[in-house]
Amino acid sequence: MAIERKAKESTTCSRCQESAINHCTTCRIFMCQKCSESHDSWLAMKLSHNVLSVEELSDPESQVKMRSKLYCMKHEDKVLEYYCETCKELSCIHCMVLNHIKQNHSCVAVSEVAQKQRETLQLSCTTLDEKLYEGKEALNNICEVMKSLEKNAKTAKEQIEEEKENILTVVAEKVNEKAAKMKEEVGKVYGELHSELSKQHVEIKDYLDKVQTSVSLPRSLLKRGSIEEILSSQKLIDENIEKLGDEKPVNLAAVNDGDIQYVPDDIGNINFDEIVGKLGHVEGDPSVQDNLKKSSNILKGEIAFMKQLQKWLREKCKWNLCYRASRDGWSAQDFHRHCDNKGPTVVLVKANNCIFGGYTDGEWK
Repeated sequence: MAIERKAKESTTCSRCQESAINHCTTCRIFMCQKCSESHDSWLAMKLSHNVLSVEELSDPESQVKMRSKLYCMKHEDKVLEYYCETCKELSCIHCMVLNHIKQNHSCVAVSEVAQKQRETLQLSCTTLDEKLYEGKEALNNICEVMKSLEKNAKTAKEQIEEEKENILTVVAEKVNEKAAKMKEEVGKVYGELHSELSKQHVEIKDYLDKVQTSVSLPRSLLKRGSIEEILSSQKLIDENIEKLGDEKPVNLAAVNDGDIQYVPDDIGNINFDEIVGKLGHVEGDPSVQDNLKKSSNILKGEIAFMKQLQKWLREKCKWNLCYRASRDGWSAQDFHRHCDNKGPTVVLVKANNCIFGGYTDGEWK
């Protein structure tokens, strides 16, 4: 600081040029013993002015006291005791006269605006505190939403897995029921075919037993019989053969081929989309369509409103701007000229800070 440099270079009294022993940081002057006594004789000065010894000027704590006031960069020994409301800056008496008053700026003493400025500063702090609180609340809310999002995503995945198992269980039950019925059908067909074959089996078995009995006589005669026995038995043998011809089953071939086959349906014909569709769908917070963002000035920045509109109307709408009063005119004729015969429409109105409107699935006429 200039005062510190001056104290090191010279310690003469600013008034009488005697050796200085003190420095008044308020008056910005060095004082000898006599001038110090004269200075302190004024009670107001003694009580309100800050007086330091020359030795104290180099002390860090004393320098803090000196820095309690700001000094002009151009006029280093002058305190910045005026405030230009036009430029919103502090100035010393010289700068105020040279740079501000001449230009008809509004200048006041710092002491006059101190309280007002403190109130303004307090208001600024209050405003910033409100913004800080608002920002923290918004951040906390987003954090809570993110936690909720993570929880909801986990729950949704678990529910999807559970529903998948339910569908697979139902499908498996239906398939098992169908398979059981088909097995019953196999058993029924088997029973019918087996009954036919069993009956035929008994008939042919009886016939074979009779043939076996009849063939035993001629075989025995061939081995041990005399010609007389053969001749006398031939009539009986012929009668047995004739009788067997009458008793021979009409059909010696199997009455059925024993064919039971499972004929699977083409798995490609199964409507898997319908089955999978039973799993449902996922709903979330939709992103805003670009043409809605670009077309509406009323909803500009109102992301929550735009998402709500889309949620209400879902895929029914394709957003195209038909009419804007500030661009196309404010009369009813202007409105109908741009909106008639356009199909379903959403009308949005903003009055002060309120946004309202309506939807119609018919056409304006």
